[in-house]
Amino acid sequence: MRFKIFLLIPLLLSSFILGCTKKEGTVEGKKKKEIWVYTSIYENVIDQLNPILKRELPDIEVKWFAAGSEKVLAKVNAEIAADQLKADLIMTSDPFWYEKLARDGLLLAYDSPAIKGISPDFKNRDNLWVTVRIPVMVISYNKDVITDNNAPKSFKELADPKWKGKVALGSPLESGTNFTAVANLSKKYGWDYFKELRKNDTFSSGGNSTVRQKMESKEYPIGVILLENILQAQKGGSPIRAVYPVDGAVLVPSPIAIFKRTKEPEAAKKFYDFMFSQAGQYAITTGNMYSPVPDFPPPEGARPFAEVLANAFPFNQKFVDDVLREHDEIKKKYSQIMFE
Repeated sequence: MRFKIFLLIPLLLSSFILGCTKKEGTVEGKKKKEIWVYTSIYENVIDQLNPILKRELPDIEVKWFAAGSEKVLAKVNAEIAADQLKADLIMTSDPFWYEKLARDGLLLAYDSPAIKGISPDFKNRDNLWVTVRIPVMVISYNKDVITDNNAPKSFKELADPKWKGKVALGSPLESGTNFTAVANLSKKYGWDYFKELRKNDTFSSGGNSTVRQKMESKEYPIGVILLENILQAQKGGSPIRAVYPVDGAVLVPSPIAIFKRTKEPEAAKKFYDFMFSQAGQYAITTGNMYSPVPDFPPPEGARPFAEVLANAFPFNQKFVDDVLREHDEIKKKYSQIMFE
């Protein structure tokens, strides 16, 4: 009898180990659904989201590819061309690209109950994408070089000769948010405005991190930059400060969308819905971006979104349609004026 018991012990241990192995990466023995999210959202926001996702969506394994919007676009286009698209969802800052993907028939329509309160201006008419966060482009200055009273008050003022050699902005050829800013400014002030910026020896290269570096180094003490970069910099003791332009902040509605090719549509929809939950939107605002959800509190240190929206450059479906039609021409014209 004792001999039989000893024989049973390794069998029981083996069964226990197999049971544990089966549950590793699973929920109650079931394999988790894996989805890939390609995004331009900040790493610190992803770090905040990950533990919450594990708790709120325990049956889903969320994988991330994080890079600038233009790099995400290039990666998606290359994967589509090779018929090897890995992304299930995208969350980047170029709303015009989403509209192109929608018109190319690549996005999955989803009328989520989580987005009912969001303004029609911030979502596709056929529910193919919806804004999940709203960065805003403003003016910034280094207070160690320029006093609060003397700082420029508008985008228009940046073309004034008194700011010659002092202004930095990113390039729309490299940054989705800067493309949106250029599209807005060119429509409001025309291309002569950019000719004046060129005469003023305005620096233009890279994206928001480049502009921040130029301002903090005092090489170019004024910049056109995302508010979230300013707020984040200030937390680290940076001397750069924000100006909400009197001619309006530039809204950069940044959508979320599901690819029609996804192999896990239900898991993708669960993630999509989660991003509009209290927890999902709180991660957005603690990442210093505005929420599109009505009455959601603004990022710490930022003005209420309703106040910013009341004086912002217009953003609606007509603007998206117009810019998408002129997308390549805007980049070409900017390049001719600023770089040639």
